[in-house]
Amino acid sequence: MSYRAVLFSAVSMFLTTVACGQGFQGVVSDSESGSPLAGVSVLVVEDNVSATTRDDGGFAISIGNRDPKTLRFAIDGYMFAEKRGVEPATGLAIGLRKAKKSAATIREERYRADGCEIDNPMNPDWNIRFKSSLLKGDLAPDPTYTRRDPSAVIQVNGKYYVWYSYSLTHDTKKLAPWDLNDLYFATSTDGETWEEQGPAVTRGPESSFDHRSVFTTEIFVHDGVYYLIYQAAGDVDGIYNRNVIGMAKSESPDGPWTKVDEPVLRPTYTNEQYFDNNAVHDPCLIHYRDKFYLYYKGECICFEDEDCQRWCNPCCGLKKQVKWGVAIADHPTGPFIKSEFNPITNTGHEVMVWKYGTGIAILQHQDGPEAKTIQYAEDGVNFEIMGSAIDMPEAAGLFRPNDPENTPHGGIEWGLSHVLKWNAGPKGWMYIQKYQKVK
Repeated sequence: MSYRAVLFSAVSMFLTTVACGQGFQGVVSDSESGSPLAGVSVLVVEDNVSATTRDDGGFAISIGNRDPKTLRFAIDGYMFAEKRGVEPATGLAIGLRKAKKSAATIREERYRADGCEIDNPMNPDWNIRFKSSLLKGDLAPDPTYTRRDPSAVIQVNGKYYVWYSYSLTHDTKKLAPWDLNDLYFATSTDGETWEEQGPAVTRGPESSFDHRSVFTTEIFVHDGVYYLIYQAAGDVDGIYNRNVIGMAKSESPDGPWTKVDEPVLRPTYTNEQYFDNNAVHDPCLIHYRDKFYLYYKGECICFEDEDCQRWCNPCCGLKKQVKWGVAIADHPTGPFIKSEFNPITNTGHEVMVWKYGTGIAILQHQDGPEAKTIQYAEDGVNFEIMGSAIDMPEAAGLFRPNDPENTPHGGIEWGLSHVLKWNAGPKGWMYIQKYQKVK
């Protein structure tokens, strides 16, 4: 048999396999123009089988069974896309969105090219300073317990509520202070003396996405429903690497809480350079412009790729650089679509977000060239530096008044934060304190 005949026979068998439902065939195109995209990497995750789209945007992949699969699509200049639970099929049509540069990314390009001089207008109306004080009651410092990463504080029927990560300081099985955590909550009548009420959301059963730890939570209230959104680790790898974001909801701040079955946000699962290819942390949900904006911290990992290491390494001679992203949905529980402007900051270990005027204000704490700044974006995405923040609290949860004063600091007058101490436990211990704006 000739080479051409053998090749024709192999291709025919391959296409027959795909057509019989044991594969995927389709076209990838630009979602805006509809133009086909060549060179897109298409991966079937469960089978670790991949293909690259042709000049006409087409691809075809054969697999060994007809089970639903996870498909991932990646190409430079476009947003990474993941389709979960896709059944083998022909005629798949996949549209990819072009990536766009945020105002923060444009600034960072200037920093890398011209040095690291930060243009901070130091506007007196925006500049802010904080002071801190110890809490009383159950949240007074006690090295027996590690309480960290407080949520925003809300007030319901005259009572303050806060949620936080909780664990036993001396648990020798812990790999980190946020390991083997559950979410607890406490209440107060004055914001100073707190009574711990016990667990709100606990770790899930074995093999669940939140089996190892649930931690770093935030509270969000909309139309009388309470939402706790939090980091989750299913196993040890999720403690330091690829965690996910989970959610639970309730009709009362006192619970009971019902978990959403699947994570609402995941890292960008690519080995290429990208700001959140390793982890998504510190979720914060805001209702804005009739949408639900999920702000989060992303961390990158480079998988021994030297080019990626140079990309992930911080500019300005800093030891670490962390950036934020945002994902947007029509409903509080998603689905959340990551913005094509991601990443939207150059800094920001913790996520601190509040509404001001017709836009969004943020505080940038550490891990990047724009640390200790207060910023604002009229569109909630393209943030500009407005001033400086002095003596910033660590891992702050803002008190969110029902009717905040319409000033740059109206959503950040006071709240709770955490403090790390190393004099107890195998991984140190942490307690929650109060912070206030200095008048």
